[in-house]
Amino acid sequence: MLAIGQGFGRVVQIAYLVEDIDAAMEHWLRLAGLGPWTCFRNIELDTHFDGRDFTLRIHEGLAYMGDLQIQLVQSLNAPDEPTPYQPAIASRRWGVHHVAFFSDDVDADVARARDQGFERVCSMGDKGGGRYFYCQSTAMPDVWIEFLEASPQLRKIFESGIADAASWDGRDPIRNIEYADL
Repeated sequence: MLAIGQGFGRVVQIAYLVEDIDAAMEHWLRLAGLGPWTCFRNIELDTHFDGRDFTLRIHEGLAYMGDLQIQLVQSLNAPDEPTPYQPAIASRRWGVHHVAFFSDDVDADVARARDQGFERVCSMGDKGGGRYFYCQSTAMPDVWIEFLEASPQLRKIFESGIADAASWDGRDPIRNIEYADL
């Protein structure tokens, strides 16, 4: 039996690649009652993937089911630009893209993932210094894992989102934040 990453702890996030972030958040609200959503618009991440450096541009919606973060990702890069999302977008395969783990030592976890057969790595960094790594198994190209560098700031985002979801009364279901304003 193949495990999706072994020894990295519990999954803290399930991420879905979506064609339209607004339609996807509305869908989750209507059909699953999941909210509130925090939608970060126009995120720009310094990215290294497949031997090249570029800016990965996305919208990201975040909500919580208990302590599990649900992430919706809409790619804003050109459809033919090589990104970790491009093959799925080209074939219109919307849905689960990856599962994520907190990491206290992302370099060591990426090395362990490589040893487990996740030989393709995409490193991303945000303007606040946060680091994130997608790892893909080329033997199973639809299988991605992500390591979220477990900074105090990231843990606070999760704690705040979990508390908001637990006390949410259904009002203000989508909260939009421009990344440039952070």
